Amino acid sequence: MFENLELKQQMVAEVEQNSAAHTIFASNTSSLPIGDIAAHATRPEQVIGLHFFSPVEKMPLVEIIPHAGTSAQTIATTVKLAKKQGKTPIVVRDKAGFYVNRILAPYINEAIRMLTEGERVEHIDAALVKFGFPVGPIQLLDEVGIDTGTKIIPVLEAAYGERFSAPANVVSSILNDDRKGRKNGRGFYLYGQKGRKSKKQVDPAIYPLIGAQGQGRLSAPQVAERCVMLMLNEAVRCVDEQVIRSVRDGDIGAVFGIGFPPFLGGPFRYIDSLGAGEVVAIMQRLATQYGSRFTPCERLVEMGARGESFWKTTATDLQ
Repeated sequence: MFENLELKQQMVAEVEQNSAAHTIFASNTSSLPIGDIAAHATRPEQVIGLHFFSPVEKMPLVEIIPHAGTSAQTIATTVKLAKKQGKTPIVVRDKAGFYVNRILAPYINEAIRMLTEGERVEHIDAALVKFGFPVGPIQLLDEVGIDTGTKIIPVLEAAYGERFSAPANVVSSILNDDRKGRKNGRGFYLYGQKGRKSKKQVDPAIYPLIGAQGQGRLSAPQVAERCVMLMLNEAVRCVDEQVIRSVRDGDIGAVFGIGFPPFLGGPFRYIDSLGAGEVVAIMQRLATQYGSRFTPCERLVEMGARGESFWKTTATDLQ
């Protein structure tokens, strides 16, 4: 179903009229607040979000999103359903982007921004694969669908401000050129015959289309650093805002929902391995070079100053 709030509210009403009183309504929305979907429900306590990730048959994660009025019984039943489906559920707060899309968006945006600065598509993707992701951010956007993958950006920008802003007019230029990614054979890459395994090659026409200027001069580690640091910073904000219930859920969500390198343990394990102070220093350097979107959040700065970790070093218990 399209991401249309009125349509989803209508669906809730129709389900309630034609189902048993104990029926739970679960929406797979990636951008609409669950509380808004439940706003006109007669049984709002039985409305919940159940957000799967593409491709559903391969991605083990599912986000379970209760709104303020969702009952504990509804949450428990939905968690049980997800586990029965063979999925790994995490319960996240009903805020814009939930958890996974919220930490993914700045990572994708930064990759696109580097394209406009003259970095090559294949260089950016190779840099993040070398870092440990299964695919690079540009290929990921093509695989998900550029139209689908970018629809959350204005929602996040409205909720959290300009740190979620995509480079001006780039996404609209791509979509106006009928580039949706693999599903219609053309995005940042061009694709051969239909099918997920069809051969692809970078379309050189993408660079003038997005107004790319200059020659890329960043090394692979520098490319990865810019993308990953923004993801780490946003993950820490999600802990502060209680979007996730624990850093364990945050690490699980990133590894199973995005493909964050599992050998790094997830965003919070990775911050601990580097040291919060080192992450803050890197982000402050990047903020000086590239702008305020890299400003480390307050929680990260405080942890760096105190030498704190998200995970204890002697056990799996959290701090």
